[in-house]
Amino acid sequence: MNVWISIKGIQYVDGDSQAVEFSTEGTMEDTAEGYRLTYAESEATGMEGVTTSMVVNPNSITLERVGSMNSLMILEKGRRTVCNYDTGYGNIMMGVYTSEIDSQLSEKGGEIYFHYTLDINSDMASAHDIFISVRALENENSEVNKNHLEVKGPTGLH
Repeated sequence: MNVWISIKGIQYVDGDSQAVEFSTEGTMEDTAEGYRLTYAESEATGMEGVTTSMVVNPNSITLERVGSMNSLMILEKGRRTVCNYDTGYGNIMMGVYTSEIDSQLSEKGGEIYFHYTLDINSDMASAHDIFISVRALENENSEVNKNHLEVKGPTGLH
């Protein structure tokens, strides 16, 4: 099914925060592993030429990016996992601890929230809150803004 995906991410680093909002057209399918969301990144996100695929179920999210950069991140509620992240300049190994996953997806779309922290060599690097809204496209032939990105500077959220 063709869907409109809106993502808001808030990154917390050293007491400062930055919010990024991104909306794009994508697809959603129900698979044996969970709902799969797929969309193309754009120049606006700094990842042009990358396709992002996210498989969401109640206790885990598998986030895979392929193309001009590649990464595979497995977020499991209550667990720390390790992922290899392609920065475009080289690969780094990062720890990912996911404390919360709340998925309200159905065949019609829905909402997803998750919170995770990243560490490098066991040193905390950042924390992230991700809010995703998925809506079926009403009229697939209508002209829509294919990609929208908004970055909001330090918000003072701690």
